[in-house]
Amino acid sequence: MRSNKDRASWMKAYRWIAEKIDSGELKMGETLPETFLAEEIGVSRTPVREALRMLEQDGYVKIVPSKGAFVSEISMEDVHEICEIRKLLEPFAALTAAKRIPGGEIAEMSEEWELFAKAAKKKGALDSSSIADSDLKLHFTVAKYATNKRIGEILMNYHVQIKRFQHLSVQSLADIQNSIKQHLAIIECMKRRNPEELRSCLYEHIVNSEGYIIRDYFLHHGSSAQSAKDEI
Repeated sequence: MRSNKDRASWMKAYRWIAEKIDSGELKMGETLPETFLAEEIGVSRTPVREALRMLEQDGYVKIVPSKGAFVSEISMEDVHEICEIRKLLEPFAALTAAKRIPGGEIAEMSEEWELFAKAAKKKGALDSSSIADSDLKLHFTVAKYATNKRIGEILMNYHVQIKRFQHLSVQSLADIQNSIKQHLAIIECMKRRNPEELRSCLYEHIVNSEGYIIRDYFLHHGSSAQSAKDEI
């Protein structure tokens, strides 16, 4: 019983910290003091320590001996390299996935993104975290139904980085609206079952997302991000 309780505690800590990093509440380079986190999450320091070790393995956290844990940095080079991988693999996956994605899943994604679009038009409350998660789901759906299953396995190796990129690419209302428009276009391509059209649409979307991240994060916040990195 104690083992299950311990597991539940560190998983609770893991999810709490990961969600705060994904949402941007915990910034890149920010320190992660064990005592503070334990108090905020409502657990002891031991499960927090275990959670931080797991978060480091998954790419969320960097642990520096004698200094502590920090939210891991995403560099411009990271963005370029992983987006290059995505631009090669995801459009290629689309060529065989286009006619294999179940209609029910396409309809579900279509309804989800239409709701986002309606909220954006009304300038209502838009949860960028939910949009980023739906973005990730769409892309992994394409990889899931490609005939080459290794594509999905390769992309899963970069799951955490891609997820964090999705959050960075929707930093403003304009970016959110553009992202919604692009995803609806991708879904329309899915509905038409046109492999080449879906390939082209996905490639363009990844290029645009990379541009949003570089413009909104690195060009606007690059100096502060670099300062935080230098402190580590």
